[in-house]
Amino acid sequence: MHKVLLTVLTLVLVSTLGFAEVKLKLKSDFFSETNNTFLNNNFESNLNLSVAPEVVPPADMKEFVKGLMLLGILGDVSFPMGSDDGFKHIAGTAWSGHVEFSYFVSPAFRLAFRGGYINFGKQTSEDAYGTYEDTYSQIPLLIGGYYMIPTGSGFKPYVGLAIGVFFETYAVNWTEDYGVGDPFTLDDSFTATGFGVVPAIGAYYIAGKVLVQLAVEYTYIFSDGPTATYDYSYYYELEKANGVAQDQTTYEETTDKASYFSVLLGVSFPVGK
Repeated sequence: MHKVLLTVLTLVLVSTLGFAEVKLKLKSDFFSETNNTFLNNNFESNLNLSVAPEVVPPADMKEFVKGLMLLGILGDVSFPMGSDDGFKHIAGTAWSGHVEFSYFVSPAFRLAFRGGYINFGKQTSEDAYGTYEDTYSQIPLLIGGYYMIPTGSGFKPYVGLAIGVFFETYAVNWTEDYGVGDPFTLDDSFTATGFGVVPAIGAYYIAGKVLVQLAVEYTYIFSDGPTATYDYSYYYELEKANGVAQDQTTYEETTDKASYFSVLLGVSFPVGK
């Protein structure tokens, strides 16, 4: 009888201890997981730890970002300003090409460096004494700053101003015949370096990784352009003998300050990372 009671008590004790161990383990697992979650959340909340996103252009390129670099190719048509006996006398409508590098100091401000070649159309005139051909060209080197007007879309208008130097070349091919002696011919070129300003308004249209650029610019060069001169002394002696233009010894073809409007169209591509 005692053996039976001892066996029953032993089984009850073992069962109770086993159940208590299982219950304790479940509580331990629960509190461990809960405490870990609580500690993690509390740690992140109190320390406010976060990883700053990398500053890179968006995949759809709908916005400019600081540090963005663009390389562009531009073509334009230019229309000389001034009177018919001034700059327009030696320069016709021009066609040109340019290469431009842009760097975004901020999403709203762009610096640009540009170099190009502008070839103005040949101007031809004729009078009773001869024919005259004039050609004029420029190599502009510009640096400019442009404010990008925010729009929240892929259309990005801007306004800005560039300054720079202009390497000018003026070429002439004149032939004159006064009926006395041989015809006189001047076939030569003359150069000058000028300083000017170029205000502009324009816009980019962002189409993925390609940016289409359209702009209108006005160029004004402060210094005088190149001048062609030659001496009439030989003809003066002959004309004096015939009583014609006795006070004329020299002739000079001058140009006023160069200025023109340009319409530019081009494409640009992001470079670098």
